[in-house]
Amino acid sequence: MEQISKGLGKTMNSRESHFLKFPCVDVVEASAGSGKTHALAKRYIQLIMDSQLKQEEIPLKTILAITFTNKATIEMKQRILEFLKKLALDAFSDKEEKEDLFLSLPLAGNKAKKVAHKIIENIISHYNFFQIQTIDSFINMLLSGCAFHLGLASNFQIKENYRTYLEYSLDKLIDKAQIDKEILKVFEDFLKYYLFVENKEGWFSKQDIFRLIESLYNYRGIYGEKFRRPDSEAKDLLKKKQTIIDLIKKISDDIPEQSDARFIKSLHSFLEKNKNSFNIKDLSQYFKREEFPMKKNMKRPEKIVQLWHNIRKNLKEFCEWESYAVFKPYLKIFSLVLNEFQGLSSNDNVVFLQELNTHAHTLVNDENFTVAELYYRIATRLCHYLIDEFQDTNRLQWKNIFPMVEEALSSGGSLFYVGDKKQAIYRFR
Repeated sequence: MEQISKGLGKTMNSRESHFLKFPCVDVVEASAGSGKTHALAKRYIQLIMDSQLKQEEIPLKTILAITFTNKATIEMKQRILEFLKKLALDAFSDKEEKEDLFLSLPLAGNKAKKVAHKIIENIISHYNFFQIQTIDSFINMLLSGCAFHLGLASNFQIKENYRTYLEYSLDKLIDKAQIDKEILKVFEDFLKYYLFVENKEGWFSKQDIFRLIESLYNYRGIYGEKFRRPDSEAKDLLKKKQTIIDLIKKISDDIPEQSDARFIKSLHSFLEKNKNSFNIKDLSQYFKREEFPMKKNMKRPEKIVQLWHNIRKNLKEFCEWESYAVFKPYLKIFSLVLNEFQGLSSNDNVVFLQELNTHAHTLVNDENFTVAELYYRIATRLCHYLIDEFQDTNRLQWKNIFPMVEEALSSGGSLFYVGDKKQAIYRFR
């Protein structure tokens, strides 16, 4: 286990870091089974017993520990209570364990024992301030306190299964297309792209639409940003395809006798099967080559060299355009489906788990909404943040809690997080 301790403006060595100096950021990089929960629980005890905090009451409400699963939350609470119990009752299993814990505390002996008793009583009396919770639970607390500002009902329900609402929203949009010409045009444009650009042949395009919409919905919940629609249209891609086919026909008509026989065969086969359009995967692998495929030691005619260069240039442009445009028709449909989806969930007074961070991002991005007001809404002020499995925090989650962490550090607070890059289960984020 490696610990990096950074005071803002000063660096602490491992011995000094036992007795906290604020503000500070502490990073613990640890592999599985090396005691991350132990390190978090010990830091919590350090904070709650630290005399430097200068607070009359035990500072339960100023400390927040964030985990990613309910199981981890329960485990951390149990570990902290276990430490406090051992301190209060002097019930350590061995001398080494006792020395390890006391070494990290600013209090010793009977004083630590009395304070531990007092902390346990305080936790029992004010258990709601014993704030060790999942990231989703914390974001839910923020939204509940700021529901009116976000246009949500104060008693909104959290649901996890969004698929039923999303499927119903798509069905409702398809029904509307029968009477709404603008919606009908969106689906007609999609079908053109689906049939002639993607070259799909299935009869169940709705299934493909839903799969992409669901994927876009989930990515929206991870990044919290609006999707940008590319400029290229399906007609531009079709025109580019036709240009490529025409160039391939030209090179086929003028192909030298000394050309690679296998390439000639693949070229004729391609042109027979693809008169007006094609799928990029149907092209011969020879087009990946920088130079026109000729037999060994044969000279390439200048006209063929130029044609080959133009074909490869157009193929490159087409691949780029198609990459940008692949989601465009789906994005148009997604935007309309999302409107239906949000209307349904609003009517049912529902917020889905996947949208918690998106709503919180709206709050954090509001220039007129400050961290001070946020604390006022949730009736507490946090000074110390502890984060478990930091490698699994996605960008949006970090953006949502960063302003509060920044405010805490600027006023003498702390950030302590543990993680292991090798264990990142959401690396794709």
